[in-house]
Amino acid sequence: MKYRMLAVDVDGTLTGPEGVVGGDVVDAVSAAQRAGLAICLATGRSREETLPVWRQLRLAAPHLPLVVVGGAMVSEAEGGRTLYHHPIPAPVAQGFAKALADAGFCAMALVDVWRHGVDYLLVKGGDMAAARELWLAKTGAAVREVDGLDGSPAVLRINAVVARQEGEKLAEQLRRRFEGQLNVHAILAPNYGVFIVEAHAVGADKFTAIRYVAQGVGIAPGRIVAVGDDVNDLAMIRGAALGVVMPTAPPTLRRFADHVAQKGLAAFIEELLAGKFDHYQRPAAGTGGIAP
Repeated sequence: MKYRMLAVDVDGTLTGPEGVVGGDVVDAVSAAQRAGLAICLATGRSREETLPVWRQLRLAAPHLPLVVVGGAMVSEAEGGRTLYHHPIPAPVAQGFAKALADAGFCAMALVDVWRHGVDYLLVKGGDMAAARELWLAKTGAAVREVDGLDGSPAVLRINAVVARQEGEKLAEQLRRRFEGQLNVHAILAPNYGVFIVEAHAVGADKFTAIRYVAQGVGIAPGRIVAVGDDVNDLAMIRGAALGVVMPTAPPTLRRFADHVAQKGLAAFIEELLAGKFDHYQRPAAGTGGIAP
């Protein structure tokens, strides 16, 4: 087979809104692993939030590390040790948290729980009650309230819960303000049913982290398939040798895809294992070009 790694997003790709992996998908992923494909989960979730989905797949050992926090961290699935992380520069994290507070939102700064014993720093200010009720209460995360991020542990992601109708506007304002310093997205978090604005360091993306994992097992980027469904999957869709999107993917992601999995993830994996894409060549680096 041409490909040696299957990198898969979680929410909206592996799972539905309830966080459940369908039986057909479990069977297809197992078949892919038996056929020699290394399986790498790549998600915006934290490690603890990802483990329930990972366990549903019942993957055979040895297990690849998990790409989590949108690619800002790579963690062992078993044991929890952090292998790689790409934090936001401290002054930038402080500035972004203040910008959220000035806009009336509570900043939730995710840090490395393996190193620091806490998942989130909840920055006082903004709508702290909404942050706790709509996000933190659903994660079971260890949280510490702080006055600000000055002197805090390294921050991997900052996010705020926002109303959907104002999320895109806020994200665009923050993109302009922090251009070249942060990657800012407005995105639905389907596992919690809320809309968020989130920021990562420039260079902290899923494909960079996937390449880190692939290098550890001797797999070249030209042998990687990636499947996703939203804007935080853009780097891996563009970077993989075969970038695949789900039918729900927005136009900003579809335009870089090589294939749309119209019949779902399980059907796509079956086609992949049957060799349908073995001779596919992307027309130009990173541009996509929908495969038949």
